[in-house]
Amino acid sequence: MHKLTIVITSAAVAFLLMPAAHAAVFAEVASASYCPDCPPADRILFDLYNRHEYPFYYVTMVGDQNEYAYGRIKNDYNFYWYPTVFFDGGLDVVLEASENAYVQAIEKNLERMHPDIHVELRSEWIWCPCQQGFFIDVRMVNRMNTSYEGLLRVYATEVNSRWDTYAAEQYHFAFLEFAAIENISLAPYEEITKEIYWDSEPNYPDIQGENENNIAFFAVLFNTTATINYANPPDNNPFNAYAVDAVAVSIPENSPPSVSIVSPKSGYLYILDREIFKFPKTVIIGKKTVEIHAFDESGMEKVEVYVDGKLRATLHDEYTWTWSDFGSHTLTVAAYDQQGLNATDFANAFLVA
Repeated sequence: MHKLTIVITSAAVAFLLMPAAHAAVFAEVASASYCPDCPPADRILFDLYNRHEYPFYYVTMVGDQNEYAYGRIKNDYNFYWYPTVFFDGGLDVVLEASENAYVQAIEKNLERMHPDIHVELRSEWIWCPCQQGFFIDVRMVNRMNTSYEGLLRVYATEVNSRWDTYAAEQYHFAFLEFAAIENISLAPYEEITKEIYWDSEPNYPDIQGENENNIAFFAVLFNTTATINYANPPDNNPFNAYAVDAVAVSIPENSPPSVSIVSPKSGYLYILDREIFKFPKTVIIGKKTVEIHAFDESGMEKVEVYVDGKLRATLHDEYTWTWSDFGSHTLTVAAYDQQGLNATDFANAFLVA
């Protein structure tokens, strides 16, 4: 079994509000696999997360692929546009793929005041013939001399998503479903632990074996006091924004790398290495530069390129390769990280070269 624990919490100060520099910012991203403006947003947010300059976490709501994600962004956030990033429960809304706009929202929410609530999250994979899923413990401590009322949401996500962006790159921290939604009441200085079992089998039976290393959980406490904000600023698509009071995350350190064949994309015609237009299937006339995106937090070891199961290239720095063939073929790329974990992606194409 794998025990995964990362804690984001407040300093131990026993008064009602605390400086937010000790908190974390949590964002929810409305995105779609058909949205041409969404890949830049995903790249920027993932880069901000990986740079660790801010205590910042995010979850991607792939609205066209996941009904639970669409329900969240539509029913709770009344979203207007892909991509839209809702920071800290919707206190700030950004409709553009802009690093400057994202950084401003993060810094603004780090500066605001938070209730002094401490949250910890632990998750553990469990499998036996009768069940498969995760045991999740959420420990919450009220360090104030007043009562606290909040709403706990536990997000189940995939670090490297089964869904790709419009640019054929894997989404990151893609929302699967809520492992729990519960009202929380804490008396002054009270501590409670919620024991949760998330059964992955009904909706995600493919999460098993080594796949559990790709699952990340976010425990987020939302305030119960609503403020009005707009999903289409300045004054369209109103919704109730509930501030994020505390965040705890469980992210596996030994998750597999992400890998995507960025080009050729499925269902396009390419002539002399140029993308022409959408086509019933992928057809390549002339040589084609295969573009591969591969990433892992521990560092990449190599990317292997296979055609019909035969190794054709091993890449170490730039993940591009020139493909020249004739007939129908299957291209497979396998990415290996420094820990020896691997992930694959594939593409089918008819080539004339």
